[in-house]
Parts: sequence; C-alpha cells; structure tokens
Amino acid sequence: MFQIEVKMNLIAHEFHPAEERQVHVDLDAMELPTGGTHPQDKHGIAERCRLWLEKADVVIGSHPIYGRTDVVAVRGASTYLVEVEGDSSRQPEQALHSTLGQTILMMTHLTSSRVFALAVPHAPHWERQLRKVPATVCKALNLRLYLVSKDGTRDIA
Repeated sequence: MFQIEVKMNLIAHEFHPAEERQVHVDLDAMELPTGGTHPQDKHGIAERCRLWLEKADVVIGSHPIYGRTDVVAVRGASTYLVEVEGDSSRQPEQALHSTLGQTILMMTHLTSSRVFALAVPHAPHWERQLRKVPATVCKALNLRLYLVSKDGTRDIA
C-alpha cells in the first residue's frame, strides 16, 4: 500500500471530515508522483486518492501551525498529528525509525489535547515493527499506533 493510500484510508476510516472534523493532509512529489521513477500503477492510484481527498473536503497542503505533518486532524478538543508510512523499498525497521524520529521532533508541547500517531499499512511485518514501541512510551507520549487497510483502521497502542 502506497503512502498516499494509507493517508486516504486513515482519513476515510478514522478522521473523515464529514464527521465535523478539520483535516489537513500533506502530499509530497513522491506520493503524487511527479518526479523520479515509480511503479506503473502508482500514477492511477495517486490520482484516485487525491481526488477522493478533494471530494471529502480534506485540505491538501502544509498546515499553518504544524507545517508538513502528514495528517493533522481536529476531533473535538483534540488535535491529532499523524506521521504516515507506506510500503517502499526501505526496510520496515528503517521506515519505522524514521517515522518515530519525525514524530518525536513534533513533540514540542506535550498536552492531553495533542495526540501523536504513526500510521502504517495493515500487514504482519508492519505490525511486528509497531509492537516494538513499548506501551509505556505510547501512554507517556499520548502516542497512537494505527494499522490501516482499505477496510478500516486498528489502533494497537
């Protein structure tokens, strides 16, 4: 599952704007895909996802406060800041470490109303990686861990 698909499915199942939530998504050139070499089917998938996000009234672009965070969603009094990883040529462990690092760098203000999250494709190798994050760390940092598929999301934190 490409990163843009993880973002779209996470928003569709967990943060859909129709449920009175503000949602921003940052899409980079590699996701759309406008540069480099990409699998042949990525262009069609990316276009389908981008169109779905637009029709769902998701704001596409960097967030005015949280910048290039992958997904920023407001649910009631809580703001969710989500870093998303998709399948790629990188090893899942390397991708998890990168995503965890990006998430930690966002943690400038730890409050109960700010929820941090990682979202990855729902697959056994990704679940093994997420399960390496200790539950005590998730609780202390208000960190959610989402496994995402076209059928829904599962929070394992």
